[in-house]
Amino acid sequence: MKLYKPSWVNHDEKPIFSVDIHPTGKRFATGGQGEDSGRVVVWNFNSVLFEEVEWDSNVPKMLCQMDNHLACVNCVRWSNGGRYLASGGDDSLVMVWGLSVAAGATGKHKAETWRCLTTLRGHAGDVLDLAWSPLDKWLASCSVDNTIIIWNAEKFPEMVCVLNGHTGLVKGVAWDPVGKYLASQSDDKSLRVWKTADWASQAVITESFEECGGTTHVLRLSWSPDGQYVLSAHAMNGGGPTAQVVERDSWRCDKDFVGHKKAVTCARFNSNIFVKDGKKCCCAAVGSRDRSLSIWLTSLKRPLVVVHELFSDSVLDLSWSSDGLKLLACSTDGTVACIQFTKTEIGTPLTLEEKNAFYEKIYGKCFVNEPGGDLTSNLLVECPEILLAREKQEAKKEPPKEEITPKSDKSQPFAPAPLPPLPPRPVDRQIETRTSDGKRRITPVYIPLTSVDANESLGSQPATESCFSTSSQGKSRIKVERRDDIIIHPNVSNHATTSVRNDTGLEQRLRKRTAASLPGPRVDELHAKRSCASPTAGASGSPTAGASGSPTLKNAGPVAPALPAPALGTAGPVVRAAGVLRLQVVNKACNTHYGTLSRLELIPNNSASNDPIWETYLGSPVTCIACDARWACVACADGALHVWRLARAPARALPHLALPSQAAKMTLSGDTLAVVTTSAELAIWDLSTATCLVRPLCFRNLLSHGVTVSNCSLLEDGNPMISLSNGKSYIYCKKLCAWVVWADAGDPVRRAGGGAGPRAPSRTRAPHAHVPALRTHPRSKALSGAARSWLEAQVAACLHLRLPADYRHWFVALFDHLVHHGTEEQLRNILDDLLGPSHCTSTPKKWQNTILGLKKHDILEELLSLLVRQLQWQRLYAEYADQLGQLAGAVLNGH
Repeated sequence: MKLYKPSWVNHDEKPIFSVDIHPTGKRFATGGQGEDSGRVVVWNFNSVLFEEVEWDSNVPKMLCQMDNHLACVNCVRWSNGGRYLASGGDDSLVMVWGLSVAAGATGKHKAETWRCLTTLRGHAGDVLDLAWSPLDKWLASCSVDNTIIIWNAEKFPEMVCVLNGHTGLVKGVAWDPVGKYLASQSDDKSLRVWKTADWASQAVITESFEECGGTTHVLRLSWSPDGQYVLSAHAMNGGGPTAQVVERDSWRCDKDFVGHKKAVTCARFNSNIFVKDGKKCCCAAVGSRDRSLSIWLTSLKRPLVVVHELFSDSVLDLSWSSDGLKLLACSTDGTVACIQFTKTEIGTPLTLEEKNAFYEKIYGKCFVNEPGGDLTSNLLVECPEILLAREKQEAKKEPPKEEITPKSDKSQPFAPAPLPPLPPRPVDRQIETRTSDGKRRITPVYIPLTSVDANESLGSQPATESCFSTSSQGKSRIKVERRDDIIIHPNVSNHATTSVRNDTGLEQRLRKRTAASLPGPRVDELHAKRSCASPTAGASGSPTAGASGSPTLKNAGPVAPALPAPALGTAGPVVRAAGVLRLQVVNKACNTHYGTLSRLELIPNNSASNDPIWETYLGSPVTCIACDARWACVACADGALHVWRLARAPARALPHLALPSQAAKMTLSGDTLAVVTTSAELAIWDLSTATCLVRPLCFRNLLSHGVTVSNCSLLEDGNPMISLSNGKSYIYCKKLCAWVVWADAGDPVRRAGGGAGPRAPSRTRAPHAHVPALRTHPRSKALSGAARSWLEAQVAACLHLRLPADYRHWFVALFDHLVHHGTEEQLRNILDDLLGPSHCTSTPKKWQNTILGLKKHDILEELLSLLVRQLQWQRLYAEYADQLGQLAGAVLNGH
């Protein structure tokens, strides 16, 4: 437990009669006496909780000061939604405040500006206490005029009714958390319970109050969070002051909290239900005129802690934070104290799901909004702006009829499969062909996964299990079909390669990976070398390694290739487009007694004679080509790299470079060239300045047996992206000096979350295109958490890779998930950051109005369009939409 009293929280040495913490826990309000009027002050709660924030001169401690009340303020209370602040004072008025950015609003110290939205007039005397109903439908106020007024919070300043029955000053009111009852306590030595259904008196409790006198300024009572008990203020038992516990429905008074030496002025239950030592319990704070404060757990017979002489005068008000671990208390001595607890000391709060189950068990229905639950059936639209916004969205989202197909590609634009689906082909036979050199080869049959396998949920049977069981059922029934035609298949990576590939490209890659088409050693020899080079394989002491004498091979030559080497066809020239020219490569163009030469030629596209305007010769066959209108880059079988600048007179841009190993992929993007070698190394050069941007970077650790690089590309900021044949994609972040996982088709978190991984970063995204896939997935706690974890990872990746369009796409997806399955606190944290310090100056960091070049207010508008669809968040929508609109108006007016 931590206890501290911030000296800077004061009303210029005047009394503080009330304190209340905002539901978000970022600010708190105090009410009391000002210089010559009543005063309400909004403070930064983070400055109380964190020392580094308190000493930060850039973070304001006082957010706003309002001196509108004509006399002392006796009570301040935040609405449950946090949108409004109500204050009542000795001027018989109740004022309702709202956050504003409009110019001319009242309030000093305008780090935040709170203006009076309405003034409620109806009492004939001092207003002593206020209370908002659980759903902010009503506001109750009590006064020395012996009455309680119920105000319609949805139509201020409309009165619902005036409750008459007390014969003395009414000094406290409290709502039943279930919303069925309202309790009040008066100087007439009674506690009354009123029914909200008809506002009739349900019970009048005078037991334990008969010996009490009117010695307290207030009598602030409180309901327990489970609704089973009312904890009163000033009561007596055996001549000593107590806080009386009144049981629900039976209204028995056989329990009390004892120990204070003077009258109890205020009691406040924590809004959470805790679990401590395996038992459910509630926590309450009690303040007294004896200047002390006691904390009680209903599972204990004695107080958890008692703080004596906390103030130099009476304790007048108490307030718990929404997380249940922080308590504020104020006194007429003009100071405020803060107590911080840990979960070890007072217990672990129940989650919303557990709280709902608890309410269902007691009352037969839920009274807490469950994240993602369908609670809109009993909700009404509270303001016309929300209805208009929903109607506009309905009109916008009506797609053309031809686009509404049950299996459209647009339903999941970022499919996790690394390769596009093939057209149906026979799977019971293989095709035998012969290459140009006469060698016999069999083309493997590609059997794609079904859609069920690709989207299976967590805990279902893996797709590989069914594949293994199929192959073990018996002798293979695949037939071999012989063909006499000769297949020549060029395999060149260039700058035009994208993540979307046609069937021809897929067939070429499948043929390239077969044993017959790989140059160099046979597959069995390659596997032997790889097993020798692997520390794991060597340590395992496999019989194969020992029999082949593998230790002698470790230093016999270079490390075995991790990726297959490509090869251009030798039966004819290979042509690539290079702007208005075309680059023609002829391997083994001529034989000399010095060796075989390969020829490169540049031919104009409009040339009828096909005569080259430039040619050059190389001493090794070309295996990779990447070219455009400005550059021509070729890699050879001997590991050489050659680059020419294609000007009026083509010239070498780089000298003859020796790569660490043979090139497997090459990508050209503008003036940047990326080369992937067969030894799984990546290097990047800036051709215009002839400098290396990324030194040869090994990514062999990202590869596993049989996995190859299916694509390599460069993003706008120059970061390289590699896509593997197993469905994984990585982007190298130069800032982090690490590979960022961009997509992983087999990631259990992604699959459990029900989302589809992106194929490649994009400048534009279809808004909410992936959302239906996330929503329709089963929403257990684990799956919902997995979806959130996956979306947060995507957002973090886009942020660090500086991908604005993708960041916005995944950020909106994360918010949409939280709208359906998150909490109000999670939504507010996002909305506060996007709205900026005009709404939340309690954040210690300097607020930037853009992120990755995107305006935060533009993103906020998009998020609000998601929020307005769910009626359980309509008040949250109205709060932020109103502030955003006022802020936009203030900017247009030049404020």
